[in-house]
Amino acid sequence: MIKKFITILLGVLLLSLAWFLFIKEYDYQFRFQANHSPAMVQQELKKIESYSIFDGEPIVSNLQTEGYEALKQTLQFGDQELELLWELESQADTVTSISVNVASNEKIQNRLAILNPFAESGYIDSLENSFLQFGKELLKKQAAYKVQVVDSIVYSPALDCICKPAADIKVENKAMQMVRDIGYLEDFQISHKLKLTGYPFVKIQDWDQEAGTIDYDFCFPVNLAQDIRPNTFIEFQQFPATTSLKAIYNGNYRSSDLAWHQLLSEAKKRDLKTSNLPLEIFWNNPKTGGEALSWKAEIFMPVEPES
Repeated sequence: MIKKFITILLGVLLLSLAWFLFIKEYDYQFRFQANHSPAMVQQELKKIESYSIFDGEPIVSNLQTEGYEALKQTLQFGDQELELLWELESQADTVTSISVNVASNEKIQNRLAILNPFAESGYIDSLENSFLQFGKELLKKQAAYKVQVVDSIVYSPALDCICKPAADIKVENKAMQMVRDIGYLEDFQISHKLKLTGYPFVKIQDWDQEAGTIDYDFCFPVNLAQDIRPNTFIEFQQFPATTSLKAIYNGNYRSSDLAWHQLLSEAKKRDLKTSNLPLEIFWNNPKTGGEALSWKAEIFMPVEPES
């Protein structure tokens, strides 16, 4: 009886060992928390190479998963490769629980080191330090902006405007491109003595989320009922009011696209169809400086009205 029990126990142990060494998809899992929603956390994860948590800067490949609850990544460090599966669970409106599952291309070697009770695993220690540092840096970066979604569906403003179009711009370069283009709008406004009827804004015309690029119109709202004509650089546009989800973004305008994802997540939760083409209205002029957290933008995401 004892012999049979020992045989069964050894069999279970061998099967468990074989599963851990050869079948289990990931080596280890780390857990920590972040501020903001899974939608915004996921966008920060896609920029993991910008965080100073590894000895070298990795080549990162992102595999978009369905929705904002997970993200798969491959990080290449020369000959070494890490596979990461991030799982994001909302704990509250401003807290996300993060689980990161890690596997390497040296699977057997690293898993044997994990099992060795007589030696510390440099692989695990290094990863633990890296992700602990990442969690700290993420919280610090997230303290630099705020996003608040308005509960009710609203109408975006109807706008007549002069616009400078831009095409195939990386989302992260939107603010930089606006700085390059604002002179065209200012010169046209001044030379034609146009009075602004509102704040400058950007209307996204196309958004390739996979490529991370956008086409947009950067515009000044003005009264177009005057004897003026567009030129080589400036177009005239009229944008009608649309039913929209709205968010208030506070922070540097370089990261205002985080609010787009928050609004898309909200639209999905409420089963609302959207064009994915937001309108951003900028209340502050970054040229005047000041604390970026005091800058304000209104973000409107067009949606079909709830039935």
